[in-house]
Amino acid sequence: MLRIARLLTAALTLAVLPAAGAAQSSTPTAAPIIAPQPVMERRPAPSPAPAPARVEPDPWLLSYAGLGNRTARANLSQIDRALVPYGSSYTRLPAEDRVRVRQAFEGILPRQSFSRYEVSEPQARAIAYLALGPWERLGRSGDCDGPRRGIGRTRCGEALDSMSRDAAWIHSTILSMGRSARRRPHTEELNDLRAMTEHARQMVVQNSGCGCHAAREDAEALFAATRDAVDAYQRSSMPAWMSLGDARIERIARLSDSLERTYLRCLGS
Repeated sequence: MLRIARLLTAALTLAVLPAAGAAQSSTPTAAPIIAPQPVMERRPAPSPAPAPARVEPDPWLLSYAGLGNRTARANLSQIDRALVPYGSSYTRLPAEDRVRVRQAFEGILPRQSFSRYEVSEPQARAIAYLALGPWERLGRSGDCDGPRRGIGRTRCGEALDSMSRDAAWIHSTILSMGRSARRRPHTEELNDLRAMTEHARQMVVQNSGCGCHAAREDAEALFAATRDAVDAYQRSSMPAWMSLGDARIERIARLSDSLERTYLRCLGS
């Protein structure tokens, strides 16, 4: 009996174990809970700020500030006096106009240093003229009747005064090319002759507008004489007094001296 009871117990145990295993395997297992990972937002790197435009220092003002540089200070004073008809001075000019003035200096006086070469009054006027043109262009209109920028004298009066100064510059400069004058480089004398031609051309243009008819014939003759002098000097490698000759130099000097006097008479009338 005891053996039979043990066999029944073993049989029951084998019957119960597969059912329990099946029930246990059918029970769904809970999936593990995974926390969401934070999404990293990629932001573009900020672009660097544009560098400020570099402003080049003015070489003339730097040389002016140099200790003991009396030549640069004297030259700037000459340039300022030449800019009086323009109603300005070198330091008050816009940056682009100051560049033109420095370029005109290099054109009239090549290979010369502003801090070493002493600029004469006629040369300063020529530099201002070549850089900025005739100061009459600063007026609002091309007529010669109205006042310019509130100045008491009319634009025509200022034009006559400017032309008289230009005639005086031509007179002194052409005499500096004579037989007894100091020799200068060929390029420097050629630039002076070209500046004379430009001054004479402006005289021809402005005479009719400002009513100084007495100067018309001499201005046209001076323009023709200076153009002829430029052509003759360009074809020669000799000094000016040899290339131009005494007669041509004397003619330009006489015409320019006569024009200076004529413009002053028209200005006073």
